[in-house]
Amino acid sequence: MSGPQSALAAGKLMSKVNHTDTVREVLIAKLTYGEYMPGHTFKLRELMEDEAFQGMSQTPIREALLQLVAKDILIGQRGFSVRVPIPSVEHLTEVRAIRTKLEVMAALQTLDDWTPRQIAQLEKLHQALVKAKERGDVRAQLKQNALFHMALCRMEEKSYLKTMIQTLWAITGPSVGFLYEKGAPSIFSGTHPHEDILEALRTGNALLLESALIRDLSNSGTKIMEVLRRKLSPEALTVQPFKKMELVRARQRAGRQLQQVE
Repeated sequence: MSGPQSALAAGKLMSKVNHTDTVREVLIAKLTYGEYMPGHTFKLRELMEDEAFQGMSQTPIREALLQLVAKDILIGQRGFSVRVPIPSVEHLTEVRAIRTKLEVMAALQTLDDWTPRQIAQLEKLHQALVKAKERGDVRAQLKQNALFHMALCRMEEKSYLKTMIQTLWAITGPSVGFLYEKGAPSIFSGTHPHEDILEALRTGNALLLESALIRDLSNSGTKIMEVLRRKLSPEALTVQPFKKMELVRARQRAGRQLQQVE
């Protein structure tokens, strides 16, 4: 279990670790998997009701959100609502281009280290993606695709490079959901790039690995841009005012309740 997947699992074992750090990693995982779409506004009450944060208080959740704002993954400011940014085409193009270069670098670094067993495990992730696509499970498709890339880059082996890749995935992950909305264009024709990536790992072919990974990321990126241009009007891209968040303590049958007040 690696990267975002281990972070989500850790969400159930928060009592013995730094709560803010764990919440932050779980949020990054959810962003990477595309669980939050661009424009999503985070509400403390809803997050506290999420089973991934079961038993957590508002403080580590709020602090984790602010840390992601500081990293430019989310937007907001202290005392106001925090949300997933709606990217411009130019910004998303830049971020995806950087991510592509870094992923290629990470993949090539370990090309000669792959064992048949590890390649088989990576292939299982791709097959899970294929099966999710066949049954129309969008959420599983997004997650399995991200897990494939995380495994390819050996994200469990911590480094500055891996940290940068993880941050860029958290920024671009929400927009990947645009690919799976009704009316979104088809991404690939012919052999899926993941299959070429697997073949490159089996044969130690650096050129094939690089070209397949670039094709995978550039093709999906191009389609995302097409949807983004069609879907979002100039008005939708305009930064909206942040909403003031206040904690209202009201004694009800259920006890204390966190509410968002306009």
